[in-house]
Amino acid sequence: MCGARRGMMKWTACALWTSLALFPVLCTPAKAETCLAIGAPSGAGATDEIVDAVKQAGKRAGLCIKTVRAPRNRLSALPLDGAVLTEAETPELDGLVAVPTPVITFEGTLYWLPGHKAPTGHHAQIGVILGQEWALRAVAERGSQPYEVRDNRQLMKMMEAGRLDGMMLPSISFRHFLPAYPDLKGCHGKAVIPLPVRVLLKPNHQRAAEALDHALAAMKRDGTTAAIFKRYAP
Repeated sequence: MCGARRGMMKWTACALWTSLALFPVLCTPAKAETCLAIGAPSGAGATDEIVDAVKQAGKRAGLCIKTVRAPRNRLSALPLDGAVLTEAETPELDGLVAVPTPVITFEGTLYWLPGHKAPTGHHAQIGVILGQEWALRAVAERGSQPYEVRDNRQLMKMMEAGRLDGMMLPSISFRHFLPAYPDLKGCHGKAVIPLPVRVLLKPNHQRAAEALDHALAAMKRDGTTAAIFKRYAP
C-alpha cells in the first residue's frame, strides 16, 4: 500500500513537473499571420473569381488576404499592400512588383458590330476602360482614336447604341456582361494581346510574393484555378 502511495506521489510530481515545463510553450502566442490588403478593380468582369483564386492562394501560402474593391484609377491612392490587375507588362506598376505566376491569362480583344468591318485608321473610335493602359496602346497601334469610359457597363451600352466603332476588352469581361446586352451577341472579335492577371505587391512584401508565387503555380498544376473559373463561368 505504501509502495503504491509512493508511486502515485511520484507520478503526480512527474505530471506536475511536465505541466510546468510545457507551460511556457502552451502560453507562448502563435506567430501572427501575415495579412495583406489587396485591391481589385470594381466593375470588371471576372473580379469575383479572380478574388476567390487569390484568396485560395493566400490560404495555401499561409497568408491572410483581405480584398478591397475600387475603380482601377483609384487603387493607387488607397492604403493597400498590393493589387490584382490585368496588365500586359509585368516588372512594375505604380511602384508595385509583380508576382511571376499569373492568377490566369485572358485575351485582350477588339470587338466590333455585326455587318461592319474591323475598325482601323484614325477615323475609327474605339472604346476602352479608363486606366487600362494595354487597351490604349492597342488602339494606338491600330492608328485609331481611343474613347475612355468609366466601366464595362457604360462601354457595352455605347457599343450597343452604335456610338462606337469598336471596343477593347478582356475576353472574359465581354462574356460576363454579354447576357445583359444580347444585341451584341453577334459581335466580331479579334484577340490582339495576351493579358495575364497578376498579383502586384509592395517591394517590402517579397517573402509573401514568393509564397504566393509557389501557391499559384501549384493551383495551376493541380487544376484548382481552372475549377474556380469554371464555377463562376457565365
